[in-house]
Amino acid sequence: MNTISPNSISPPIALLIVDDEKDVLQATKSYLTITFPVEVDTAESGQIALQMIAQKKYDAIISDYEMDEMSGIELLKNIRSQGLDTPFIIFTGKGREEVVIAAFENGADGYVMKGGEIRSQFVDLYHKINTIVQKREAEKTIKEVECKFHDIYNNSPIAIELFDEQGTIIEINPAGLQLFGINSIESVKGYNLFSDASTTKEKLDELRSGKVIKYVTEYNFDHQKQQNQYISTKSGKITLFIQITPLFKGTCFLSGYIAHTIDITEEKTAQEDLKEQKLFLDYLLETIPSPVFYKDAEGRYTGCNSAFEKYIGLSKNDLIGKSVFDISPRDLAEVYHAKDKELFTKPGMQVYESQVRFADGTNHDVIFQKATLVDRSGKVQGLIGIILDITERKGIEHALQESEDYIRTVLDNLPIGVAVNTVEPVVTFEYFNDNFLKLYRVSADALKTPDAFWDHVYEDPIMRESLKKRVLEDCMSGDTTRMHWDDIPITRTGEVTTYVNAMNIPIHEKNLMISVVWDITDRKRAEDSLRETNRLLEGMLDGIPDIIGIQNPDHTLIRYNRAGYEVLGLTPEEVRGKPCYSFIGRTKPCDICASMKALSSKKICTLEKYVPELNRYLLCRSNPILDDNGNVQLIIEQLSDITERKQMEDAIRQSNQKLRLLTGLTRHDILNLLNAIYFYHELALESPDLKASREYITRAKEAGERIEATIGFTREYEEFGVASSGWQLIHPIIESAKQEISPGTIQINNTVPESIEVYADPIIRKVFTTLLENAIRHGKKVTQIKFGVDERQKELVIFCEDDGAGIPDAEKTQIFGHGFGKNTGIGLFLSREILSITGLSISETGLFGKGARFEIHVPSEKWRSKKI
Repeated sequence: MNTISPNSISPPIALLIVDDEKDVLQATKSYLTITFPVEVDTAESGQIALQMIAQKKYDAIISDYEMDEMSGIELLKNIRSQGLDTPFIIFTGKGREEVVIAAFENGADGYVMKGGEIRSQFVDLYHKINTIVQKREAEKTIKEVECKFHDIYNNSPIAIELFDEQGTIIEINPAGLQLFGINSIESVKGYNLFSDASTTKEKLDELRSGKVIKYVTEYNFDHQKQQNQYISTKSGKITLFIQITPLFKGTCFLSGYIAHTIDITEEKTAQEDLKEQKLFLDYLLETIPSPVFYKDAEGRYTGCNSAFEKYIGLSKNDLIGKSVFDISPRDLAEVYHAKDKELFTKPGMQVYESQVRFADGTNHDVIFQKATLVDRSGKVQGLIGIILDITERKGIEHALQESEDYIRTVLDNLPIGVAVNTVEPVVTFEYFNDNFLKLYRVSADALKTPDAFWDHVYEDPIMRESLKKRVLEDCMSGDTTRMHWDDIPITRTGEVTTYVNAMNIPIHEKNLMISVVWDITDRKRAEDSLRETNRLLEGMLDGIPDIIGIQNPDHTLIRYNRAGYEVLGLTPEEVRGKPCYSFIGRTKPCDICASMKALSSKKICTLEKYVPELNRYLLCRSNPILDDNGNVQLIIEQLSDITERKQMEDAIRQSNQKLRLLTGLTRHDILNLLNAIYFYHELALESPDLKASREYITRAKEAGERIEATIGFTREYEEFGVASSGWQLIHPIIESAKQEISPGTIQINNTVPESIEVYADPIIRKVFTTLLENAIRHGKKVTQIKFGVDERQKELVIFCEDDGAGIPDAEKTQIFGHGFGKNTGIGLFLSREILSITGLSISETGLFGKGARFEIHVPSEKWRSKKI
């Protein structure tokens, strides 16, 4: 008998056979368990079967159709009413169609007819059992797979999209909705894989051919909104990794596509940051001027920077994979190797000094700084090291030691005192030279005791405490400009007092001071002597009435003597550092400048000049002081006020001019008149006509009277030129002139301000007298005369006007000529000459028929308004 191998189905199928015939049950169980891979339980009734089903799970139930207490159909109904879907097969001898229909209608999974050949009957039974069980297991597995798929699909953090065979989206999981910022698949309904511009044609062709495609793309929400017209809650750009897999029914029928989409924006950013960081680190290592190298845990080189290549004379490619024994001398390699082993044994940092053989064959002193490289588990993977070349530093240290020895030798032999000491809380010395002891007049033993310096150096307790307080306060301030003390007296009873200057230089990092002291006794005495000499010189300078100024070559003042400050009305502080010409209101040096000439000639220069700002004539004498190279260092300028002298000279010159004028005029007029008298005298003597002779004698008499008048006029001017010109108040002069004439009924008004002064000869009074006399004598119908002033462009005009007949236009200039007029003919002529001597002028500007108007024109520098 052929049997089915028990190993063909595993595990064995658990069967429950129900039949009210005990022998049939036992025979069926025995045959099935022997022949097929099954485990069989039996029940002799439906009730017993229900109890067994409640206690154990079976893969299938086989029941006889006809049983006394409960038929197979009734048992089936009962089982299905409990919600159990255990496969159920009716095993019956009845072949009626209604039995089959009733079995299937009540949920039976199959039926087997009893009778016939036993072997065929049970093979058919087992085949149906096996088929039904496998089908149920397959359905169960599919259901479980579907449940798992839906769990994965719905709960996956990865976006999953399903597409039909045309590439149109049909499903998207919650992660996909969240990724793309949409509420449901309705938002992207109609989206097609093969119309997506972000996927290349090559990739789409691969997909159509049934291949899985993978690619990374940038997803632009804003662009997708415009192109696909779907509403997303997101904006901007993200980077996506997409894998699309074709789905097949069977082996070749394409049923759709499944896409897995992952947002890798952060990963990409991190990768780019990592890449940039690596590039930066590589660049940083390359820019480090010191050699840097890497080794693995076996001590083999794995990399280095360019500086290391240059130092050892090997390229990176030639270095990688080699050990220290391959590139360094044996003695140095053993040191390096031992230190590497030590570092690998005790991971961390390592610093030590050694030597390195450089590419040029020389050994350099270096410092190695190494650190172990470990993985996440803490296992040592290698090391990184940097070499600091200290050859130069070693040389410097050696030179520094020699320099320190040299400096100490120099300090010990300096003519000044030098010490290194603390100040707070007490003065203690770490070093002092011999001169420090000599200048402070103290012994070395005395300074060994902390803070004994003050008591040993300063005997006077009051001075000691005062100086100590000041020094400590200045030092504690931290302000180095305060740590300088001048003119410190070092006194000893019965000994000559000496003087020192001292200063401290802080060494902050060591809380020490460098104390320096030097002797100024000789200088102090010289300064005292110089101070006394300066006092004498100051007294001499201040006693000089002239202005003495000391100035730099650029005209900036250093100082004046007392006379200079008084004349300028300035203080030394207002003068110092300012150019001399600025004190009189100028913005540039004077055109005539003794200092400039002395500066260019490098010789003493003397000149005279008028300074209108001061209204003074000055004699300027500039003496250049030269340095050793012949360059002008200072200029000493002496300014003497020679105004009075110049005025006296002008007065003498004016007097001579006036005398020559009067003498010339008088001599000329008298000679003419004498000639006329002699002529008339001769005519009278020779004329036989007595009447004519009388006429000649009368004219000679008139000429004599004119001579008498001329002599009388000169008598009035006998004081002419005696007094020098000066500032004359015009108002009182006019008032004085009014007293010299008899105006009769004519009214004279003097409206000239009482403060007006004019620089003129005092005889200017005769000018105003002449104007009054002319107006009274020749004005005919004059009723009033007025004196007043006008100011025209800083020039002063003094006018005298009347309401008389006036002067014809043709005579307006002739009236000032010598001899014009009915009297002596020299009144207005002399007036004009008197005024012209001091720069004044006169003209007549009245209207003929309406009155005369005489104007005296006074230049701006010849008049002023005096404060009254």
